[in-house]
Amino acid sequence: MVCKGGEVVPIGPWYSIFDTDRQVPPPYFRALLTAITRYKLRKLAKYTLVTMAVAAAFLLFSGERMDLQIGAWALLGLWTGILEEYLFGRRFRGLAIPLQFLGKVFLVNLLTIGLIVLGFALNSERFDWYRAAQPERLPQIFLMKQFYTLMLRVIIVTSFAILVVQVEELMGRRMFLGFLLGRYERPQAEERVVLTMDLVRSTTLAEQMGDVRYFRFLNTTYSLMTDAVLRNEADIHKYVGDEVIFTWPMRVGVRYENCLDLYFDIVERIEEHAEEIRSEFGTVPQYRAALHGGRVISAQVGHTKRSLELSGDVMNSVSRMLGLAKEMKVDLLASAELLGRVPSASERFKVGPQHTVPVKGRKREVRVHGVEREHRTV
Repeated sequence: MVCKGGEVVPIGPWYSIFDTDRQVPPPYFRALLTAITRYKLRKLAKYTLVTMAVAAAFLLFSGERMDLQIGAWALLGLWTGILEEYLFGRRFRGLAIPLQFLGKVFLVNLLTIGLIVLGFALNSERFDWYRAAQPERLPQIFLMKQFYTLMLRVIIVTSFAILVVQVEELMGRRMFLGFLLGRYERPQAEERVVLTMDLVRSTTLAEQMGDVRYFRFLNTTYSLMTDAVLRNEADIHKYVGDEVIFTWPMRVGVRYENCLDLYFDIVERIEEHAEEIRSEFGTVPQYRAALHGGRVISAQVGHTKRSLELSGDVMNSVSRMLGLAKEMKVDLLASAELLGRVPSASERFKVGPQHTVPVKGRKREVRVHGVEREHRTV
């Protein structure tokens, strides 16, 4: 039994924890590992795996054995991930991307070299130095060829790992893996949930603030969304000016009401920082949103500049729903079709009366409901 949102939930037989055919992970893991924790663990795993892969290539080409050395490189990858995620955090995000990369590489390798030197200084007798002649005193390390060979490898391997993970974060995991594996070379039909959020009074705000200040305002707002996006396991499909489009695979979007919680979590996050935003920009952003789900076509488009696009009735419908939300002055409109896939939504959300939305190009209308959240999960 575990507690989820104040409710005691049975987890079933012990073997159900390992049932990979379940669409919804057992509540036991949901309670132990939040989405943000899973994100950080995945990031550490990415650093470890990329570091091991690059180091293995080095060892193969050099003809050296991959015995315990590969374990040492795995530890280096884990160490790099820990430094980047927990020590550096967001300290480099205000810099240009090349400076972010160079700053991370410099500090990771500086601290790694310092760790090696410290290990020798604390216990030189047990300090295993590459099975070669071991230095007797600390200054001798800096006169050894092995030291500089090792450091060059460390710099190259960690630089490659940081570069790969940074590119993956810029592109987004789904797009990065899709391009890497060639998944979207041909259009793919997928069941996905789509949430689009639009800034209220965006044209007026842009005129009042001016272009540069307005885009700083948007970037500040988008940065505040990060925790809510991770918590609810969403993918950011794209930013379209003042509009943001989030997506989920259908099973991820509907479980734990992720797709419904995201909008309200973002609103709460903005409200928590309302005074800071108001003091800097003179106003607090407000968003309206539309939520729909179903079959979409995912495809890679372009040649010299490639991007991953979504198309189909779901995208047309959610765009029309967003327009209706503005007309009705409703914060969040969700399709009845999607709400039907989230039967537990009524436990925490208040669903308003039904409305119909005519969608251009469709023979039938989309039924929609206004949604409000009565309380959130812990």
